[in-house]
Amino acid sequence: MNPATRLAQISFTAGPAALLAGWFLMRPIHGDLEPGLWWTAAHAVWLAAFVMFGLMTLAMRGLAEPVTGGARVAVEVVTGLALFSVAANLTQLVIDLYTGFAAVDGEALRGLLDDVKAYPGVEPVVYGPGAQLFYAAVLAQAIVLAVLRRVTPVSAAVTAGGVVLLAVATFEEGRSSALVALGMAVLWLGTLLLGRGRSGGLGAAAPSPSPQG
Repeated sequence: MNPATRLAQISFTAGPAALLAGWFLMRPIHGDLEPGLWWTAAHAVWLAAFVMFGLMTLAMRGLAEPVTGGARVAVEVVTGLALFSVAANLTQLVIDLYTGFAAVDGEALRGLLDDVKAYPGVEPVVYGPGAQLFYAAVLAQAIVLAVLRRVTPVSAAVTAGGVVLLAVATFEEGRSSALVALGMAVLWLGTLLLGRGRSGGLGAAAPSPSPQG
């Protein structure tokens, strides 16, 4: 198997798995802003997760091929949004790792992050909607692929369930909620199924005729 294809397949499971692993690594500090081993380990794992998510995003774009017309526009738009948000998350994680190394305690870490967020555009793009957009974009990619019949409706539905559960848990109970971990686990299952396409894997997927826009 082509190494690039193999890496693409791995990204569908490695990205969400690393996302969930990072959540567990933050438990000893209860998800707080506290520099040290747990903060660094969690954010390093999350950095790897979003590198994998970037590869997964490109692999999902590849699953859509061949596609033309309006369907092509939809694929390119959702791919672009997902990659933009991946870049925002990677930027956030690099900042968090740097400030974690530079800060001596939680108060200092908060101060450094507040200084960074004070720059125009950083708060909304890197720490706000720009970073959260990734999950909506993954959901949109899953729906587009299901409409194009490149993945099963079940895989898109499970992915949607994970994204919705993540969003509800985060906004209703906070990121430290166990429901967030459940949402990540469901998302993991959804992307695992997405990576299998309709015929058992990226390398073997044979595209069905697609709707033309």
